[in-house]
Amino acid sequence: MNNLQIEDIKEIKQNVNLITFKNGEQLYLIGTAHVSRNSAELVENTILEIQPDVLCIELDEQRLNNIKNRNKYENLDIFKIIKERQLFFFIGQFIMASFQKKISEKTGSRPGEEFIRAINAAEENCINLALIDRNIGTTLKRAWRLTPLRHKFKFLGSLIFGDSDELDDIDIEQLKKSDAIETLVKSFSEELPETKKILIDERDLYLAYGIQKNLKEKTVAVVGAGHVAGIIKYLQHTITEQEKEEIDFIPEKSKTGKIFQWLIPGIIVTVFLWGFLSGNKDMAKEFAVIWIFAHGLLTMLGCIVSFAHPVTIIAGFIASPITSLNPTIGAGFVTAFVQAVIVKPRVRDFEQLNGKTFGFKQWWSNRLTKIFLVFIFSSIGSSIGTFVALPALISFFK
Repeated sequence: MNNLQIEDIKEIKQNVNLITFKNGEQLYLIGTAHVSRNSAELVENTILEIQPDVLCIELDEQRLNNIKNRNKYENLDIFKIIKERQLFFFIGQFIMASFQKKISEKTGSRPGEEFIRAINAAEENCINLALIDRNIGTTLKRAWRLTPLRHKFKFLGSLIFGDSDELDDIDIEQLKKSDAIETLVKSFSEELPETKKILIDERDLYLAYGIQKNLKEKTVAVVGAGHVAGIIKYLQHTITEQEKEEIDFIPEKSKTGKIFQWLIPGIIVTVFLWGFLSGNKDMAKEFAVIWIFAHGLLTMLGCIVSFAHPVTIIAGFIASPITSLNPTIGAGFVTAFVQAVIVKPRVRDFEQLNGKTFGFKQWWSNRLTKIFLVFIFSSIGSSIGTFVALPALISFFK
């Protein structure tokens, strides 16, 4: 990658910036709304007009396959997802797809339509295609790992309980204007600063790196309008491989977190054994009862809130007191697996994910998404159970 320096930046038409570098390369940076019919037409027309040497698009291999395979959910192995502990990853993908569907229903354009047209134009005109976005799995896992717990609950709550009717007042084309984008990003930054950093800022850098790496005499780059300002900022200097690698990995849990997740179970087991070995069996039995019912009942409540099958509810009561002592498996994984076995998702449940978007009721009526609700709410119930039982543990030392 050469030492690139920008010579000039100008907006040649709305949402299309022409960036000229001192060594002669030209970059046509197109900012789109991913569900806008006008954006799709703008992308296609610009590519056909410019006939670039390379086309960079805001996709990775996995998202490209998802866009091409519109029926991807039909071959989904829910049991494999649960076993491999990929539920949160799948939920994250579903969240992103669901939000885009909500807006696409308003605009009449399929999510990712501009990418489909861009890819088709590139193939028909023998233009090299470059995928420049970070792997979606890395992005979602970094976001989950680095986002504080309170913000995770806030995000999940807005997803499940949010009112899709609020989107009726959104002007999609207005959102593509720079001042509107800046206001939206600023608002997101104030609400969820850590998440914004990972989903927007880091990807701005990653996308800019991809553009620089693939830059030719004439290059067209198609990205979301919210990334344009950040990409231009990062294009002001040559991005190193080291800078890119620093944001292209999934961080491990902190040592403190690893210690803490084993600390409480260790204390619980120690106190329980100490009670029996010291002859204070009544204390040990009392605490065991409190521990079992605190976890069992609250996990059951989480399952009930999710409208889980009765067998799942019973399984949650039995499993939670045990899994809460083993950080390698949570009660939510057990209840989700049982729910998936007892109430298997039907073909129409998978098809519904490819259809219209979900409102509040659909989360509970669709068998597939209900599995996720069971997982989330039973996990929350089991976690609360630990804190409910702790005062009883402390009282034994008074």
